[in-house]
Amino acid sequence: MEFTPIRTRRLYEEIVEQIKQLITDGRLKPGDKLLAERELAEQFQVSRASVREAIRTLEMLGVIDIRPGEGTFVRGTETDDIIRPLAMFLAVERSSLLDMFEMRRIFETATARLAAERATEEEFDQIEAMLENMRERLNVQDPEKGEEYDAAFHYAVAEATHNSLLIKLFKTVSEEFAKANSVARRQLYHNSVQNAQKIIDQHSEILEAIRARSPELASAAMLSHLIFAEDELRKWIV
Repeated sequence: MEFTPIRTRRLYEEIVEQIKQLITDGRLKPGDKLLAERELAEQFQVSRASVREAIRTLEMLGVIDIRPGEGTFVRGTETDDIIRPLAMFLAVERSSLLDMFEMRRIFETATARLAAERATEEEFDQIEAMLENMRERLNVQDPEKGEEYDAAFHYAVAEATHNSLLIKLFKTVSEEFAKANSVARRQLYHNSVQNAQKIIDQHSEILEAIRARSPELASAAMLSHLIFAEDELRKWIV
């Protein structure tokens, strides 16, 4: 029988992981300046040598920039290098609607879950404002504008995740999905007042779950809405 040797994590590795987690959580953002070496050592209650090793590791990983005479800064993520190929692929492969439906379910259930965990009061209000705009457009029988506010609702949920890469990915997927299904989406709103009201009710459930800070309920409400919309859209896709 063979066992893997137990290895104690070094202090600098723990510092690296904590700083990376702060960036992942959005508490440290691109452009933010890290505390000075001495202050970090005091905060972590470790030696300055451990801090220096952690900073050196983070720089090698491309997480931070060390600017002589200025300090140490969190690097910006070059997300466009990731997003651009995806956008090009989706533009070319619009016929693969089943894949796009599946991708949307994955992205938007994830954004609803994270929004429930991270949204601020202001972001709750922004999501609700888009929902109220949808209701207003339905009342004056303006489904085209209602569809715009529908998309804005989903984008507001994505923004509440505080994850810049996820927001950009969501925007790309959402825009290409809308282009590929523009005719079907118009039919969904124009041809059935019942459908439009049901969609608004479903968005209300998503908002309520996010406000309640329930990731499970928010994800389930979003999935239920997307499955309904997908089933309806399929009726109009040739």
